[in-house]
Amino acid sequence: MSRHPFYKTARWRRTRLGHLSREPLCRLCRQAGRVNDGGLTMGGLPQADRRRRFLVVDHVVPHRGDHALFWDAANWQTLCPDHHDVVKQREEIRGFSNARGRDGWPIDPAHPANR
Repeated sequence: MSRHPFYKTARWRRTRLGHLSREPLCRLCRQAGRVNDGGLTMGGLPQADRRRRFLVVDHVVPHRGDHALFWDAANWQTLCPDHHDVVKQREEIRGFSNARGRDGWPIDPAHPANR
């Protein structure tokens, strides 16, 4: 969440830009076979809202204020705003992902169908 003071530091702004130069495409769009540099929605359509044409450096495991986890570059991924604000936030609230394998079964071990 961008309200955390870590996000307001010059160190984060500089580090974020470095990460985006190394991973300049949304990771979840790429996994779905789309190339999204922030100009598309997660569905692959052109992003009509100019204010949502950007990329987010997301923490794979939410840091929840943990300084070490916040700065752990292995815990970062690039996401488009749709994947960050919709898919990722929903997963954090639910505690599991709804992503499905080729067989249609949920792949997240934490999904209720896999318990």
